[in-house]
Amino acid sequence: MKTPDPGRRGTGGMRYAGLGVQLAVSLLVFVWLGQWLDRHLGTGGLLTVVFAFIGFGGTMYWLIRSLGRKDGSE
Repeated sequence: MKTPDPGRRGTGGMRYAGLGVQLAVSLLVFVWLGQWLDRHLGTGGLLTVVFAFIGFGGTMYWLIRSLGRKDGSE
């Protein structure tokens, strides 16, 4: 049986533990930024929707790329 290397990231559940929180936080930040811009520019909610899609799409892109790495290094 192979002993795990303490310096290497595990491939178990801890690797995936914070992904949902990270998605939620980044989405909230982008929505907040869109709402702030909507208030200051008077665009009526358009930028909130655009920034929500940008935040979700960017975060999903990053998550898919990071999950695709086999060794877990960044």
